Amino acid sequence: MLKRYFQFTLVLGLFGLMGISCSGGKDETASSSSCTDVTETLGSPKTIEETVALINALPRPLSLGCFLNSLKAPLKVMAVNSSGSAQPAVDNANPRIFIIRNNLVLSVATAGAGKSLLEFGEFISGNESFKGELAFPIEGTVTADQIISQMAQTSTSSTCATCHGAERKLQHGNLGALWASNVVRPNTAQRVVYPYLRAQASSCNAELTPHRCDILKAIYTKGQAEDVDFPY
Repeated sequence: MLKRYFQFTLVLGLFGLMGISCSGGKDETASSSSCTDVTETLGSPKTIEETVALINALPRPLSLGCFLNSLKAPLKVMAVNSSGSAQPAVDNANPRIFIIRNNLVLSVATAGAGKSLLEFGEFISGNESFKGELAFPIEGTVTADQIISQMAQTSTSSTCATCHGAERKLQHGNLGALWASNVVRPNTAQRVVYPYLRAQASSCNAELTPHRCDILKAIYTKGQAEDVDFPY
């Protein structure tokens, strides 16, 4: 009987060391579910202010993959193989991906220089939009000042001014002042279509490219993404 007791104790100890719960899975369920356990309204932002509200409601530290998984499906997207931005694509398999909901446009990259960034724009008119950018992971509460400082090139201009003309600071609802400037639309000839990227999401190797897989699966598998045209 004593021998069996020690065997049972040893097994329990091994389960604890391996991080395995009694349900048989790794003890990561709570953190995974907290990325998707948001209301339909909160998970469907249509403005930058609503996007910030969603980000501030999610767990910390907040990964880009967790944020994307919180967005309610279906997602409307436009992916492009374009290197001409602060968030450049690498190739067709690693494009820049725009997520479009009404006048709000979010963009992410699966690889390259801008892969840790969430960039966002919100149309004011057909030719002008608010701009914003956040680097992930996020630890604290996001504010308009943080968005402004993340993009600041000087005290009077942002990094967007290189490509987007007529830049100014403009009040955005209750959030605060944000950068606003002319819209530069992606080139439709550089579009990467969603069936190809959905296949990439299915075949990606999460051990070799975890960030890429997180982004692609959040958008094209969980997000059920389909192609749409850029606004206006």
